[in-house]
Amino acid sequence: MKSIIFQFLISLYIFNVSAQITITNATFPKVGDTLKTAVSLDFAGTLAMGTTGGPKTWDFSILNEGIKQQEIYLNPAVGKDASAFPEATMMLLSDGQEIYLKSSVTKLEGLGFGGANQFFDAPLVIKYSKRPVLRIAPLEFINTTSTTGEFRIDISSNIIPDTILAGLPFKPDSIRVQFSNTIKGLTDAYGNLKLQGKSFDVLREKVESISQTQLFIKILGVWIDPLPFLGGNIPGGFGDFLGQDTTIIYNFISNTKKEILVSAEYSTNNELQSVTFADLGGVISSTKDITSPVFTVYPNPVSDILTFTTSDLQAGKYFITVSDLQGKIVYFETATIQNDEARQINTSSIPKGNYILTLRDQYNTFTRSIKFLVR
Repeated sequence: MKSIIFQFLISLYIFNVSAQITITNATFPKVGDTLKTAVSLDFAGTLAMGTTGGPKTWDFSILNEGIKQQEIYLNPAVGKDASAFPEATMMLLSDGQEIYLKSSVTKLEGLGFGGANQFFDAPLVIKYSKRPVLRIAPLEFINTTSTTGEFRIDISSNIIPDTILAGLPFKPDSIRVQFSNTIKGLTDAYGNLKLQGKSFDVLREKVESISQTQLFIKILGVWIDPLPFLGGNIPGGFGDFLGQDTTIIYNFISNTKKEILVSAEYSTNNELQSVTFADLGGVISSTKDITSPVFTVYPNPVSDILTFTTSDLQAGKYFITVSDLQGKIVYFETATIQNDEARQINTSSIPKGNYILTLRDQYNTFTRSIKFLVR
């Protein structure tokens, strides 16, 4: 009997010690940091996420090949759009986009993003109407998290294709496309993770991510939801771009690395969609670096037909916009695009000047921008 009680006490002690993994704000990125990761969009292996509780062991030694990427954290003052984000404490340069952030003792939140990057130099500013919380501290077993990020893009009806407007019983002044992402997380497991020959004590956070795209129209100065007036049917195929998508993401976080060690994204059918993992120096992939030019336009300058292609997107539905340097949208289109597909835009009706072509997927999980000149 004493032996059973002793074993129980030892087990309880081990559980309490093991469960005291705490992720602090020391893992928040700071100005001057460069976080290195790799991403695989077509991972062919199997990753065992395991069950809840702990201590667990996750061996992700198989993760050593993918497209390299970097997150570079800079002083926001160096950004072209710094004046639009006076609260920003840092700016993240990631995949060719400036993202303005505000860091405090307990959270890191997004403020919005701008257009100055290695692809173009232009004051294209989008602010979050609801700010997403990207990291919180402290994070322990068991914690829950919840946050929503939301922003909008307004488009004049003058540049929207007639096929989209034809079925409306009234012509709106403008159309608003609203993107939102709601995150609900639970740190439900803890243990040890092996990656690229190194070992880490980690917490596992299971996240439900709901991305939603909505449409609003402006009539007599008032924004309304047109769906009730249209019986839930948006004409011109535009309705195919609306709706919501739910994914389940498993994040493995250590208090000794600022990168999330492993982030595996699954569909609700438990199909692995992508996996992003820290580059600890053991990534042996010979695939191209994601910072190489994968989004191209030609000819540039252009006078009539602009062709663009990108080699790092997933096939799907995309919003295509062309904006001037003040952020005014002068061209808008919806399209289903394949990877490496060359597509064309007729620029003959666009006035001469510098413009920004932006691709944004249906749920804002992928975005690319590039500058070009109309002459």
